[in-house]
Amino acid sequence: MFKLLIVDDEEEVREGLVRKIEWSRYNFEIIGEAQNGREALDIIEENTPDLIITDISMPIISGLELCENVQLNYPTVKIVILTGFGDFNYAQQAIRFGVEDYILKPVLPKDIDELLLKFKNKLEQEIEQRENIIKLKEHFNESLPIIRDKFLSLIIQGNAGEKEIKSKIPFLNLKLIGKCFVIAAAGIDNKNQDERIFSDTDTELMRYAVINIAKEIIEKHAIGEALFHDSELVVIFSLDAALNSDDGCRNEMIFTRVYPVLKEIRQNVEKHLKLTVTIGVGSACDSLQRLNDSYRSALSALEYKLVVGESRIIFIEDLEPKRKNTIVFDERMERRLITAVKFGTEKDIDEAIGQIFNILTETKAAFQEYQLYFVELAAAVSRLCRDFEIDTSEILGIRKNLYMDILELGSFKEIKDWLREICIKIMNYILTSRQKTTQMLLDKAKSYVHANYGEEGLSIQKVADYLHISQSYLSMIFKKETDETFLKYLVRVRLNAAMELLQGSYKTAEIAERVGYPDVSYFSYFFKKNFGMSPREYRNKFVSKKEF
Repeated sequence: MFKLLIVDDEEEVREGLVRKIEWSRYNFEIIGEAQNGREALDIIEENTPDLIITDISMPIISGLELCENVQLNYPTVKIVILTGFGDFNYAQQAIRFGVEDYILKPVLPKDIDELLLKFKNKLEQEIEQRENIIKLKEHFNESLPIIRDKFLSLIIQGNAGEKEIKSKIPFLNLKLIGKCFVIAAAGIDNKNQDERIFSDTDTELMRYAVINIAKEIIEKHAIGEALFHDSELVVIFSLDAALNSDDGCRNEMIFTRVYPVLKEIRQNVEKHLKLTVTIGVGSACDSLQRLNDSYRSALSALEYKLVVGESRIIFIEDLEPKRKNTIVFDERMERRLITAVKFGTEKDIDEAIGQIFNILTETKAAFQEYQLYFVELAAAVSRLCRDFEIDTSEILGIRKNLYMDILELGSFKEIKDWLREICIKIMNYILTSRQKTTQMLLDKAKSYVHANYGEEGLSIQKVADYLHISQSYLSMIFKKETDETFLKYLVRVRLNAAMELLQGSYKTAEIAERVGYPDVSYFSYFFKKNFGMSPREYRNKFVSKKEF
């Protein structure tokens, strides 16, 4: 129901209006009657009406004064004046005080009916409009974080113009009105992924929690804005200090204003979410239109966690001076590492890798330089695998791309550990392969000796030629694997064969020739030297045992 107040100094007029009109038909209820403006204001103060029907000429406070007061203090209240022909000039004057309509005396019921229908519709429309505005405001407030983040994303991508920025910064109530701007980009460290497996829902909740922590801290310090953009937490710092003409904001000012805030964010994320983050801080800029430069340099700083390690705050100014060094891939160090893998021990590998990384940690270079160097390292490892026909999947397991594998690692230490692990695996693979090859060569050499021991000219050179290897290599593996020289092995094979032949009816001279000794005296000498008896004595002993 709409609330109605009737104001007239004539009681008959008031009573007539109350009795003759069916107010509820138009959704109105009378909340009071007043005989002058003073009484009306007292009622309005207690119970503000939606519509006032008032006379103009009244004692104490006139209708015009009442209209002026209501317009000033209750601007939404509708006012209709009752006027006679003599008061018509006053009615025109009342329009200035927000009076929306008038009724001429004497008042007719049909005039009131028309008036009430008009104001009923008008009030209902206003209620609907107010409700719509409230809904729109609620929807806008609900959408405001999304709208703000989308606009901030446009700014950091460099896709917002100066005019758009100037108009939307106050409209969206963004705290970006400083003279100097710096972006920090934070990424969740890889080791968190290794230790915990996140579902998509977990990831969204984690991001929500991280951004809430960051926004709460940023708002507390009133120093900028925070959002999630392309999987990174991005903090836009708005600082009061003007730019230095040489190198932007003073570095010490950036550090003293930015570092404590970022440290607080990092510590709170670790404390409440049990996650570690690395934060890259970009270069400063003097306008929001140039914020993309700061954003890109913040991402570059974040990439340096490969060099300095995770769970840190990394300033690009500290790592990329104006003159950057270049890392030259030293082939001598590569050869030392490859030699250690092919022929050395784990200690040799550790020393070779240590030398490489000692040089890298002393070199200040652009991040891309480190990436190129690690690609060269991966190429060296790949060549070694190819030379020994090693399937990289056997070394890497489910990870089959050396280059992607090495570039996805999070720090120098991780790459160093990865390289050591891979090199030791390759070394062991080569050792195993070499042992298999050695055993195969040894077996072939022994088979050849057993098949050809009766040849007078059988020698280590002849066997090596048959195997297509050098005499020295065959001599080395024989000694290493059998703990005896090739010649000693050949003599043993020949004499063992002679022992078997002596059990038959062959003559000693014939046996000597059959086992590769055409000189029977030479044969007898070797036989007695090895077995402590002559061929004849051996035969007699064997025959006597057999007959017994």
